[in-house]
Amino acid sequence: MKVRSPLLAVIIVAVFVSGIGLSMAFNLWRTEASKEPARYESGEFAGEYNPADIRGSYTFGDIEDTFGVPAQVLGKAFALGPDKAPAAYQVKELEESYGELPDGGEIGTDSVRLFTALYLGLPYTAEETTRLPAPALDLLKEKLAPADIDSLRGITAEPQDLVPAAPEEAVPENTEESAAAGEVKGNTTFGELLEWGLTREQIEGVLGIPMGPRTVTVRDYVKEQGLEFSVYRTALQELLNTQ
Repeated sequence: MKVRSPLLAVIIVAVFVSGIGLSMAFNLWRTEASKEPARYESGEFAGEYNPADIRGSYTFGDIEDTFGVPAQVLGKAFALGPDKAPAAYQVKELEESYGELPDGGEIGTDSVRLFTALYLGLPYTAEETTRLPAPALDLLKEKLAPADIDSLRGITAEPQDLVPAAPEEAVPENTEESAAAGEVKGNTTFGELLEWGLTREQIEGVLGIPMGPRTVTVRDYVKEQGLEFSVYRTALQELLNTQ
């Protein structure tokens, strides 16, 4: 018996839709964009979300929403830099941040699965190459027995390469200690040189240019003229020492 094309199309669509409906009814249908992880199907934790289903596309915020582990805790555990927002940070970014560790291990999606399971007291078997950063172990000390912490030390990696080095604090040019009388430093003003006994003619003779205002430091003034302060500091100091 021949089935007309329009009727065949209707039958195919009906079968497809009913198949999806049955899959959803039995919790088997999942779309790629779904952020609801699978649940344990049996045992003590049946019905609870299973960390094994955490995917690289999840953000720490998604994990907080589903598993209840705060995004800030995850950020500390995986040593996110100060420029990273934990809630928006995707799990898959960890592998790029850490790269391959010296022992061949890696800190990535499976590390987040393991940490989440340990933090919540849920069962999970990690891959052999999975590692945890040291801050994660520190946070787990409040959750696990000392013996369990000791067993995790063998898969703990230091995260120095992930945490951006703190920028060196800029030292203001004029923060040096007040110079002793007659000692030329970066914060020495022209007024102080005059008070210590030098004359305007002597100062200008060393600098080779007119002296600056009394309240201006010698260093700032010569730098504005494109000159090297250290050269003139030495000459002025030698002149003061002869007074």
